[in-house]
Amino acid sequence: MIRVALVALANAKGSPGTTTAALVLALQWPRPVLLVEADLAGSSILAGYFRGQLPHDRGLQPLAIAHSHGDLEASFWEQTIPLVRNDPDKKLLPGIVSPHTAPAVANLWGPLANQLVALERGGIDVLVDLGRLGTGGAVREDREPIVRLADQVLITTGSRLPDIAVTRELVKSRTSVVDAAARELTNLTALTVGPGRPYDANEIARTLGLGTLGSLAWDPVNAEVLSVGAPAGRRYSTSPLVRSAGPVISRLQDRTERRRARFSTGPREPSRGTGPRRPPEQWGADGGARTVQAGPWRGDGRGEA
Repeated sequence: MIRVALVALANAKGSPGTTTAALVLALQWPRPVLLVEADLAGSSILAGYFRGQLPHDRGLQPLAIAHSHGDLEASFWEQTIPLVRNDPDKKLLPGIVSPHTAPAVANLWGPLANQLVALERGGIDVLVDLGRLGTGGAVREDREPIVRLADQVLITTGSRLPDIAVTRELVKSRTSVVDAAARELTNLTALTVGPGRPYDANEIARTLGLGTLGSLAWDPVNAEVLSVGAPAGRRYSTSPLVRSAGPVISRLQDRTERRRARFSTGPREPSRGTGPRRPPEQWGADGGARTVQAGPWRGDGRGEA
């Protein structure tokens, strides 16, 4: 299985679903994975998925302070938390508290991107939730190093016309690539959230001028397990949302493998630094991760299936 070092997820204004998509992919990821919350609108995972039960005392802002003192690599894992209790194979690097604190981490994105790429050598994949992505022009996009270094950038969109329209403008602002051959080279890829309302994933991808990873199911009830920390029912692990994540992950790995083969590139070296070592917990001896079917931490200290 190919090592997908760095995958970013982003959306256009008014096209939601990126954080839920990032969470369901991370929870079903077949290898050790780190989810980085890099949305400049502020963290939503601690307040939603974790239901505000954890203090917001770790994450990007303390990491930016550590970076200013030259301690980015040494402090990296200290700023992460388990995404699922008692599962060291899945971790979260929380985002900023609010949009007002975004300037405090503006100088972190370049060095952080290099550190995330370096995790590949340790067998750890990274998913980055970028949230809304800047459209160029007067909008400054400080997170461009992550977009540039990512193996794949998943542009998430709903299947309704307003979602597709704003997403198309985002794609047009970032690339003029439209021909089929070039679509296999760009790292931008379409991911539809809730197909058939009314357009399907292939129709949307053609409109955007991108390749497609398919879609995640429209499943509002089970999506609330991830977005607001709702209790996971007995059928959550076999819900349409969870079942749709597996094929997306497989297509993502296949697309990355094809793109790397075209460029004839192997595992990459970061431009500087040796990369953060593995966290203190013992990761899986075989390098693989367990499939997670549990919900987030609960107040009684247990994960609910």
